[in-house]
Amino acid sequence: MVGLSALWLPILLSAVIVFVVSSIIHVATPWHKGDYLQMPNEDKVMDALRPFALPKR
Repeated sequence: MVGLSALWLPILLSAVIVFVVSSIIHVATPWHKGDYLQMPNEDKVMDALRPFALPKR
């Protein structure tokens, strides 16, 4: 039986690989494109908010 101390590197490496691959899938594929819909009359709303000089996050 292999101890947990011998498996820490493969566990850490697989976690990093899963994180990177999931990030690429989330950014590069259109699966989540519909998650953020455009606001109706977005141009009018932006024109109304510009005088407040709200900082971007």
